[in-house]
Amino acid sequence: MILIQDIKRGLTLIELVIVCAIIAVLVGIVWVVMAPAREKARQAVCISNLTQIGHAFRMYRDDWDGVEPEKGKQLEYWEVGLPPTVGAPIKELKPYLGNKDIWLCPSRFLIPNYPTTSPSNYLINYCTHQICALFGYQYDLCELRPGTTKGPLVSFKWLISKVPDLPILYCESHKYFYPQDWLENLFCFGIILPDFSVRKFQWVEYVIKRDSPN
Repeated sequence: MILIQDIKRGLTLIELVIVCAIIAVLVGIVWVVMAPAREKARQAVCISNLTQIGHAFRMYRDDWDGVEPEKGKQLEYWEVGLPPTVGAPIKELKPYLGNKDIWLCPSRFLIPNYPTTSPSNYLINYCTHQICALFGYQYDLCELRPGTTKGPLVSFKWLISKVPDLPILYCESHKYFYPQDWLENLFCFGIILPDFSVRKFQWVEYVIKRDSPN
C-alpha cells in the first residue's frame, strides 16, 4: 500500500525547480558545444555556394572572351570578364545558376539588423562604371577593399596588375566566430581570381601585396 502511495505522489515545487535547473544547465552545455559545429556546417554550405558562383563567373568569362589577369599587366574589369554590376552580379549570372538561394550565406543571420529581404549578402570587390556613377567616383577610382580605410582610391586596372589574385566576391558573415583587431585582419571566404577558386583569406594579405614595391 505504501508503495502505491509513493508512486502516485507528485513532484514538489523544489523538486520541479531542481529538474528545470538541471535541464537548463544541460541545454546550455549542449548549445556551447554545438554552436561551433553548426557554424562549421554553415561554412560548408557557404563554400559550396561560392564554388557554384565561381563556376558561373568562369562560364561568363568564357562567353565574353575574358582573359586571366597577370602580374604587371593592367586590364579593365570587362577584359578580365567580370559582369558590369553594382551589387552581387545576380542578373548577369542568372543563366548559369538555377537557385537564387545560392546568393545567401547561412551565417548571414548572425549579422545584427541584417535585412531579410536582401537578395544577396555576398559582397562585390571590383570597380565598374556603375559603381563609379553610383558613388560619384572618377572612373575608375574605387575604394576597393584591399585599400580599406587607410588606402587611397585606386584604379581597378592598376590593382589587378599588382594583385592578380584579387578576391572579387566575398562573404564576411562568419567573422563573429573569429576575433579580429582591425578590418585588414577580417576573416572571409571569397572567390579569387584568376581561376575563380574559393578560399579562406584575410584582407591583410592583399594590403601587403598592394603595397609591395614589386
